[in-house]
Amino acid sequence: MKHGIFISLLIFLAVSNSLSAQYQNTSGKRDDKSIVKKPAPRPGRWFVGGMIGGGFSAYNSYVEISPIIGYHLTPALDVGTRITYIYQGYTDPYGAKHNNNIYGMGIFSRYRFLRYLMVHIEYSGLSTKWFDGTRYFVNSLYVGGGLYQSVGGAGFATVTILYDVFEDEHSPYINPIVRVGFGVGF
Repeated sequence: MKHGIFISLLIFLAVSNSLSAQYQNTSGKRDDKSIVKKPAPRPGRWFVGGMIGGGFSAYNSYVEISPIIGYHLTPALDVGTRITYIYQGYTDPYGAKHNNNIYGMGIFSRYRFLRYLMVHIEYSGLSTKWFDGTRYFVNSLYVGGGLYQSVGGAGFATVTILYDVFEDEHSPYINPIVRVGFGVGF
C-alpha cells in the first residue's frame, strides 16, 4: 500500500511538469512585432514552506510537522533551517504505551540536478523524552535524495527519502524517513 502511494505521487509529479499550454494565432494575420515576449517574473532567493512526515510500525509511530525557511545560493543549491515538532506514540521494552512531544531545529542543504532530482543532507538536534521520563538531546545526520518539482513561478514540491546515519537509540525516526514538502519563493 505504501509503495503504491509513493509510485502514484512520483507519476503525478512527472506528468504535472510535462503539461503545458500553447498559443496559436487563429486570426490569419501575421504580426510578429505585436507579440512581445515578457520574461517570467523571477522569485526572490528566499523561500518558505514546510514538510510533513510520519512513520508507523508495530512498536513506534509518529507524525512530524516542520516549517522551513531557506535561501537559493545558486539556481540549483539551497540552504535552510527548519523547526520540528513531532508527536510520537510508542511501546517501551516492558510493553507499556507512551506518548511523546519532541521538538528541535535543523539545518539543511540540497542540490538539484537533472531537472527533477535532488540530493539532501541535514543535521538536526531534537529534544525527546524516553520511556523512563528522562529527556535526551538527539543528534541526527540525514542523507538522501528525492524529487523536486517546480510549481508555478515560485512554488515547489518535494518528496525526499532520507537515512539517519547516526541512528541514535533515542531517535523517534525509523529508517528510511520519507518526507513530503511544499514551499514558495519570495
